[in-house]
Amino acid sequence: MKMKYFLGSLLSFVISITALAQNNPGYDYLSLNEIKLAKDYFTKNLTKSPAEYHFYLGEIAYKEGNMAEARSQYEKASSANAESPFGTIGLAKLELKQNPKEATKTLTDIQKKNKKDISIGLAVAKAFLDNGMDAETVKAVQELRKADKKSPYSYILEGDMLAKENKPGEAAAQYDQAIYNDPNSVLAYMKGAKVYEFINRKTATDLLRKAIEIRPDYKIAYKDLADLNYREGVYADAISAYKEFFSGGDYTVEDIRHYAGAQFFTGNYEDAKKVIAEGMQKEPNDFVLNRLLMYSLNDSKDYVKGLETGDKFFSLPRRPNIDTAKYIMQDYLIYGNLKSENGDKKGAVEQFKKAIELDPSKVALLKSIASTSASEKDYEAAAEYYDQYLKMMNENVDALDYAQLGGYYQSAGAALKNDSTPEVQVKCVEYFTLADQAYAKVVELKPDSYQGSYLRARVNFELDPSSEQGLAKPYYEKTIEMVAADPEPNNNVLIEGYSYLSFYYYSQFLKGKKPDDKAKVKEYAGKVLELNSENGNGKALFEWANTK
Repeated sequence: MKMKYFLGSLLSFVISITALAQNNPGYDYLSLNEIKLAKDYFTKNLTKSPAEYHFYLGEIAYKEGNMAEARSQYEKASSANAESPFGTIGLAKLELKQNPKEATKTLTDIQKKNKKDISIGLAVAKAFLDNGMDAETVKAVQELRKADKKSPYSYILEGDMLAKENKPGEAAAQYDQAIYNDPNSVLAYMKGAKVYEFINRKTATDLLRKAIEIRPDYKIAYKDLADLNYREGVYADAISAYKEFFSGGDYTVEDIRHYAGAQFFTGNYEDAKKVIAEGMQKEPNDFVLNRLLMYSLNDSKDYVKGLETGDKFFSLPRRPNIDTAKYIMQDYLIYGNLKSENGDKKGAVEQFKKAIELDPSKVALLKSIASTSASEKDYEAAAEYYDQYLKMMNENVDALDYAQLGGYYQSAGAALKNDSTPEVQVKCVEYFTLADQAYAKVVELKPDSYQGSYLRARVNFELDPSSEQGLAKPYYEKTIEMVAADPEPNNNVLIEGYSYLSFYYYSQFLKGKKPDDKAKVKEYAGKVLELNSENGNGKALFEWANTK
């Protein structure tokens, strides 16, 4: 896909010998498809060569699909200099679809009359090429070679043709031939680098460095070198090249995006913000620059400004079918984090939900949402998202995960237990029951640990706070058994277990008046006091059990 996309856009304009001799960057911009830079250059310098520059402005309009503007510029080229054939070439180019025979004759005649002018021959060949007239293009290239077999430009044009046909190897061979004929043809090196990037990155880099060696002042070569490194993720080298390119002062907002991106990806957040600020002076609502600024502020922990930028980023006007850039999962993650860091936990969860909608595979995100929901005391949501997390994790779930899930459910139940509304109480019992089920999985996965039984004991006490049913009893008994066997037992857990059992038997005695129950109260209350002689409940129950 990457190859196809690039080669489909590689077809570009060619430059004239005159332009090279004048060391005019506008022609190179145009040839290398740097349309914005080319348009700026030709517009600013029209008085230098009006006929040619209007013609190339027409070529730019043609490339952009604006045929009315192209015709206007070609007509201006003719008006600027009646002796120059550039305007006529442009107008004939526009007629090739409607009147191919007549327009072809016009273009062929112009090339014959200007055999020694390579720039004219290239313009003619390009007119045919842009109209998909391959046979005529080949003939025009052959005429170019008759005029000057050693000129690199016919080989460059043929390389462009082959690149358009998605034949990078053959295109590279033509650019190599251009370099062979003219070792100082910077354009040939740069064209070659564009196709070699997808064949051999080192060769592409070497070609660009050679272009810079020949023309150290040739800033556009630094741009291509920077872009190549940026696409390959070699950001440090990209930054170095961008610095050279930017020193020339002739760059676009797209270049700024790449330069800022390279700074961001290397963790140079302050430098990234400076570059972004320059770009936003030109285009304050640029989608990518606002995204990069939000990311940079988040990663540099400037959460207040980051949230302000995030608010702006997500409120940028978006035009349907025009603005192709879309919000991505990472956008919502960063925005959610910024909201969270600024205390808006619920707002953060909403953003995390949107991220999951874009990429349901981001399982860990569910865990983050659960944690954030819990921090806002929305335990119901916490349990819901953590349950989804465990289901997606499948066999990778451990006992701690189930303990966490149970904790969320238990907290959700505890938040409702003081509300006596029947519907609420039903929900409360449901949450405690789900917690118990989760804790049962802890017991299953960690049978040698008392933690699962202990957790089940506690949540079952929530289900039976009067202890009449004794729901917590078997789990406290198991907990005591396991803790007491430990060489260094947890006395606090033992005290809690013994206290529960003494209270349970107390409640049983009150119901049945059985002496054995009273004896059990004394036994377990005594065990409490053995561990903590000052325990109030232990004292009270022990004293009660000793009364007649």
